[in-house]
Amino acid sequence: MGSNLSGKELLERMKRGDEDAFTSVYRQYHPSLYVFILRYCKIPSLAEDLVHDVFLKIWEIRERIDPERPFSAYLYKITRNHVFKTLQKAATDRVLRDQILARLDTGDAVPAEQLVDTKEYDRLFHEALNQMPPQRLNVFRLCRQEGRTYDEAAEILGISRNAVKKHMVLSMRFIHDYVFRYGGVTLFLTLFQKNIF
Repeated sequence: MGSNLSGKELLERMKRGDEDAFTSVYRQYHPSLYVFILRYCKIPSLAEDLVHDVFLKIWEIRERIDPERPFSAYLYKITRNHVFKTLQKAATDRVLRDQILARLDTGDAVPAEQLVDTKEYDRLFHEALNQMPPQRLNVFRLCRQEGRTYDEAAEILGISRNAVKKHMVLSMRFIHDYVFRYGGVTLFLTLFQKNIF
C-alpha cells in the first residue's frame, strides 16, 4: 500500500473491503487511540483489548463510513461509547468485573487500593448530585439517602411510583457515568466491588 494515499482514499478502499487499507488506518490511529483509552482505564492490557474491539467494530461497519466526513471524530465517538458500555456492563456482570479487577492485582497497573480515594469519590459524587434536575435529586435523596420506599417518595413528591422509579434509574446511571468519566475505571470498578454505589 503506497504511503502517498490520502486519508480519504484509504477510507474509500477500506470501505470496499481492502484489508491493506484497513491495516494502514489501524497503524495510523492505534497509538493515539490506545493513549486515549489508557487515560480512562489505566490498565495497559485492557486498553489494548479495547483498541482491538474498536477496530474490529470499524471493520464490521466499514460500509457505513462516509469518507467525506471527519473519520477521527467518528472513531473517537465509537471508542468512547465502547469504553463506557464495557464499564457499565462490568458494573453488573460479576465475571467481567472480576476479570478487569484481576488485572489490577497482577501488576498490570497500580494496585487498586492505591488508586481508590474515597474523598475523590465523595467529591465526584457530590458534583454529580449538583448537576441533577431538582426533581431527580429529590427522588434520589428520599430513596437512596433517607431510605424511603418508592411509594413513600411518590406520596411526598406528589408524583407516580413509576416516575419515582424512572428518576432513580436515571440518577444512578448519571452518577455511574460521571464517576467513570472523571474518576477513571479503577475508581469506578473498585467502588462497585465495595458496594459504595
